Amino acid sequence: MRLYWEVLDSHAWNCLTTSDQRAYIALARQLRSTNNGDLCLTLTQSKLSGIKSQTTLAKSLRALVAVGLLYVTRQGGCKAGGQRLPTLYGLTDLDVFEVLKKHIESRKATNAWKTVTDIEHGQRLIEAFEKQSAEVASRKKSLVQNLIATSPKIGVVEAKTSPKIGPWPSRPVQKLDLAKSAESPAKPITARVSAL
Repeated sequence: MRLYWEVLDSHAWNCLTTSDQRAYIALARQLRSTNNGDLCLTLTQSKLSGIKSQTTLAKSLRALVAVGLLYVTRQGGCKAGGQRLPTLYGLTDLDVFEVLKKHIESRKATNAWKTVTDIEHGQRLIEAFEKQSAEVASRKKSLVQNLIATSPKIGVVEAKTSPKIGPWPSRPVQKLDLAKSAESPAKPITARVSAL
């Protein structure tokens, strides 16, 4: 695994918590010669590195993006059909090669972590990124919460056509007592037929 002294001695690295640093090492551990940009860290993988909470993992990944050690190459989420895609990351100190199948574009190394001037600057970047993420999450949450339940003004909507075997009962189905039905004779039912 390649961890360069230049990164480990930087202000960006030193303003991170140990969980943030463990998340970076877990991502760097997956790195091979051409897969930068196709790195993801699931909770199952992070548990091997000592990060056991989904909240801590998400916060660590946001901190790494905020200080410029990582960038998002593909945003994860749900696709049509319920399939979940993980968010993919790339290390900013290495080039990213194009992966058409995963919609990853090629990029040159940016070394964005070098812009962090001191530890306080890095902590301010992390706090600002956390605040921005919280605002986005609250906007998404409020959109869902502001839905108003509506009902039809005319009452309950019923089917226009009935099933072939007759109308469905509006009450629970009753059990038949076969012994009683055998003793009592069947009564004829009168039916009204109307012309359509």
